[in-house]
Amino acid sequence: MASQTVSPHRFSFDDVQAMVAAGILSPDTRVELIDGVLLEMTPPGPQHGGAVEWLTEHFVIAARGAFRVRVQDTFITTDGGFVLPDLMAIEPLPRDRLPDRALLVVEVAYSTHAHDRRKAAIYARSSVPEYWIVDIEGDEVLVHREPRGGGYAHVTRHASGDVIEPLLGSPAVDVAALLAG
Repeated sequence: MASQTVSPHRFSFDDVQAMVAAGILSPDTRVELIDGVLLEMTPPGPQHGGAVEWLTEHFVIAARGAFRVRVQDTFITTDGGFVLPDLMAIEPLPRDRLPDRALLVVEVAYSTHAHDRRKAAIYARSSVPEYWIVDIEGDEVLVHREPRGGGYAHVTRHASGDVIEPLLGSPAVDVAALLAG
């Protein structure tokens, strides 16, 4: 008997949209599609929500027409999948289009540290110039800059007392204020 190799079926964004349309997935289901695999996302907790709220207020006030801010919205990846970053600063897009580029992406990590670190490769492949991981438990912000293929050339850690100057020209972020719980 000949040995047979079995390949997994990799889903596409359109497949997931069809699953929602057919009622297989609820429109409110929090999933990401990475490398063709659907990953269920952990529901956000109060500390996560507070950090996202702080970031949203900071960047919306800073935007002043220079960029748009999207919160917990879909970002289309270069492999045809999608992720749900907590905050994106993007160039203006038509309302009927999902972003596949961003000026800044921020993920707030409470219990998702490893997953958010793996996403750095996704954002680097999408040429996102700046990717932040706000680590609530670790009391730090990891700032990734200079995308190079599947990673970032520069990753810096920022703790309370530090200030981060975003590349997109918005006002500086006081890490202590962001991490205050």
